[in-house]
Amino acid sequence: SRSSRAGLLFPVSRVERHLRRGHFAKRFAANAPVYLAAVMQCVTHELLDVAGEVAKKSNQRRISPSHLKMAVQKSSALKKLLQDSMLRHCGRAVLQSERVAPLSRKKMSKKGKS
Repeated sequence: SRSSRAGLLFPVSRVERHLRRGHFAKRFAANAPVYLAAVMQCVTHELLDVAGEVAKKSNQRRISPSHLKMAVQKSSALKKLLQDSMLRHCGRAVLQSERVAPLSRKKMSKKGKS
């Protein structure tokens, strides 16, 4: 496949199919989808690398949406590239500092009695 020949993990043929169906241009070079797949793979690798570091610092094994959001805010290159487009479209990712623990039943019952 073209992905393996280029040494990529992202599918070049799928990128080409989306380029053709998207009508971004009437014609494009044969290596355009290869280059675009390589750029997408590079950006994804950088984002997941920074998000993994953020998750490791917060002693968690899984990357959550809040880790991705913090990774974009932390990296100036990713912040400039994405320009808040990810933050608008992915919904509300609650940061660790914004999370509030719910009141326990004892505290709620004491609060209701007084």
